[in-house]
Amino acid sequence: MQTIGKEHIVRTFDADHPAAARVKPGEVFVMETNDRFRDWNEGGEWPMEQLTVMTGPVHIEGVQPGQVLAVEVLDIKAAQGFGYVVAIPGFGLLKDEVEFRKKVVPVEGNRLRYSDSLSLPFIPNISKIGVAPAEGSQPSGACGDFGGQLSNSQLGIGSTVFLPVFVEGGLLTIEDVHARMGDGEATASAVEIAAEVTLRCHVATELPLSQPIVITQDEVQTMGTGKTAEAAARAAVDELARLLVERTDADMTEAAILASVAADLRISEMAGSPCHIRAAMKREILGL
Repeated sequence: MQTIGKEHIVRTFDADHPAAARVKPGEVFVMETNDRFRDWNEGGEWPMEQLTVMTGPVHIEGVQPGQVLAVEVLDIKAAQGFGYVVAIPGFGLLKDEVEFRKKVVPVEGNRLRYSDSLSLPFIPNISKIGVAPAEGSQPSGACGDFGGQLSNSQLGIGSTVFLPVFVEGGLLTIEDVHARMGDGEATASAVEIAAEVTLRCHVATELPLSQPIVITQDEVQTMGTGKTAEAAARAAVDELARLLVERTDADMTEAAILASVAADLRISEMAGSPCHIRAAMKREILGL
């Protein structure tokens, strides 16, 4: 099994990056990610050299522009047995009420030892995952039709992210892995970890897409971003309605009604700009 080491650092999603590795569709492989918060010890000085690192890209053989790449998340392991969570003055929903603070959170099996009195389940997720965009270069914090900063707490073990492909081989890049993330990421930090992520990719010929979606064991999740929560929610519901029209006998009005009674809106990221919101619906409704 191939391992793409964390030394294969890129800081953008870009078709000009040489491939760190080549894998075949259906091949299981591991991507390591870095300890991004290691050098963050005060609020005024952001260690941008460390915060912007990503691992990749991985070329998936035979994948062509216009196709959809399905990336299955088979496993996520904490590489160092701990993670960090920080509070940063001026950031997050409580930005005017916090001082800089950095906590080390041990990962012990399937639990996080948040404190001597509080243990939380280890529920890891990948926050950044994407392919090369159609044109130009996108920074590590960008999001769009190529994927990127999705901030989806449910994009973890057992889920699959579907990404439209724009360049040969896709050029898959990942980063920003969390041991646990609350929906909304209220203080602008989850439990950030260096990780070993086990993946498997294939071409999803049954699902033409223009935007990324996530499918968990139970749900289809469309994702929207916007300057406001309302704009992000509208984008997520627009994409869900489009899927309903394409995959069922609903017209747009029927899709809107069904979304109102059978879809959940969940805040993915509210701590900064843009906002990220996802719309979740049971798989059986969409036939997926």
